[in-house]
Amino acid sequence: MAKDRFLAQGVTTTKRQRNGKPVNSSSSKKDTRRANKATALKNIDDSEDDDDVIGDVDNLEHTYGADRNELSSDDEFLETAAEKRLRLAKEYIGKVKVATDADTGEFDAAQIDRDLIAERLLTDARERSGRWSRRIAAQFAHPVDSQVGYRALRNGHRLPVTCVAITPDGHFVYSGGKDGSLVKWDRVSGKKLKVFSGQKKKLANHNLGHCDHILAIAMSSDGKYVATGGRDRRIHIWSVQNDVHLGVFHQHKDAVTGLVFRRGYNHLYSCSADRMVKLWNIDDMGYMDTLFGHQDGAVAIDALQREQAVTIGGRDRTLRLWKIADESQLVFRGGTATDQRKLTKMLKDDDKTGKDSESNEKTPATDASLLRKQNPDAKADIEQHRDLARRLARDEVELREQCLDAVAMIDEETFVTGSDSGALSLWSIHKKKPVFVHHVSHGVHQDNTEAEKISGGDEETAVGQKNPVRPRWITALAAVPFTDLLFSASSDGFIRMWQLRSGKAPGFDLVNVVPVAGYVNGLAVCELPSKDQLVTKKDIVLTAAVGQEPRLGRWAKEKARNVVKVFHFPSKHTVNNKA
Repeated sequence: MAKDRFLAQGVTTTKRQRNGKPVNSSSSKKDTRRANKATALKNIDDSEDDDDVIGDVDNLEHTYGADRNELSSDDEFLETAAEKRLRLAKEYIGKVKVATDADTGEFDAAQIDRDLIAERLLTDARERSGRWSRRIAAQFAHPVDSQVGYRALRNGHRLPVTCVAITPDGHFVYSGGKDGSLVKWDRVSGKKLKVFSGQKKKLANHNLGHCDHILAIAMSSDGKYVATGGRDRRIHIWSVQNDVHLGVFHQHKDAVTGLVFRRGYNHLYSCSADRMVKLWNIDDMGYMDTLFGHQDGAVAIDALQREQAVTIGGRDRTLRLWKIADESQLVFRGGTATDQRKLTKMLKDDDKTGKDSESNEKTPATDASLLRKQNPDAKADIEQHRDLARRLARDEVELREQCLDAVAMIDEETFVTGSDSGALSLWSIHKKKPVFVHHVSHGVHQDNTEAEKISGGDEETAVGQKNPVRPRWITALAAVPFTDLLFSASSDGFIRMWQLRSGKAPGFDLVNVVPVAGYVNGLAVCELPSKDQLVTKKDIVLTAAVGQEPRLGRWAKEKARNVVKVFHFPSKHTVNNKA
């Protein structure tokens, strides 16, 4: 007869617990502790007798952890995510210390830990978030020496130069002109390396080059490709290394007015007078997508590392941020106007900023007022602009934006536009209107100034009466991405260097001027790479496409040569407070 399972010892104990008769738990726990203690003492005695047990490393790995160098590939999972982050952070801080030691020689380790390393880590975090963080404008606020770092690339184009691009390493410069030719230059020697001549319209082979004005040019971030677009409605792709033509795109229905490569990718964005924005993949030499929205021809485009681009619509006076991944767009409305109240407020704000900075002894060396004192050219230009603003405010002149002509991205959330009224506008994705406007940034045409001097301030011949004011429109913009430095140009004979303000109040201030005669139809700027990637003090190279005529027409003409001008600005680590 089989044993009944209900007579088992465990079941009997369970039934007693169910019947409300508890088991003596205290005695059972004591017995368990005694048994464990006896077992431990026995193991210690055995380990004293047997030395092999102590030397068995495999039995100790789970308690003390194995040496990371002796782990096999299957044991790498023992490092947790927190340990990995800590290890990578220590390695990065070590690299920063080595780079700083090599750059400064003798240094205080504690001071570097507090300032340089923390600042570098914060800067990298901000750049990854898409916001500007590096302040470099103060390094280039010293007076420009026309004999040092300046070079004019001549005899490359028969007609006005319309656009320019520079490779990321700063070795080569590409320029396009109204003669339909693309020219490759050596920046250091100034020699002309290669000329891709324009094709005749009647006998043109559209697969070899442009047969009309080249209006836009773009350089890929890896320095392998150059893209050009022109009035012949075509986009041509060229190889930088082999100097050969790679392909052509002809999907646009009107002149191609703007080109830009996405940073870190070989994705090309183009805008055209046909009001469309198109996307291209240069690695596959294929078309990707088309974006619609502008009510007038788009005249300029810019992009950074995110999958988005910003365009301006010319006479529809809109700035549009295209979020390609989300298939959406943000529309910003331009059309700002100057009046007596705004001009007077601009002058008062400048006075307040200057007094506050001069009265504050703790003002940093990067403050705009201190930089002006060290640069007489910038100071004189500022005073001249203030005199012009006073005259316009006195005569109650109203200048309204009729067309947006240039755009540049400072970071993924901030951009600058220039218009035909001479206004430089600072935009943010958080507001539909400009957060800051600098009116008549490049002055007015000379005939207004001469008429003002001859009239002697007579009301009948004032600037706003018989001689209507013709401001100089902004023809080109460029910015060093994720920094506080940007450039603007027109036909007044100067390229102006601006510094973004720090703090809660948005805006920018003039810190330097570069003399250039003629219409500046295009600007390109790059930071020269250093041997150590962690060094933040880098020289910059600014290239300008200069011509006798504007880029998109022939309604005006200046006495100048059709050249490409290159400026090399050495960085200054500290600002001389005694200047």
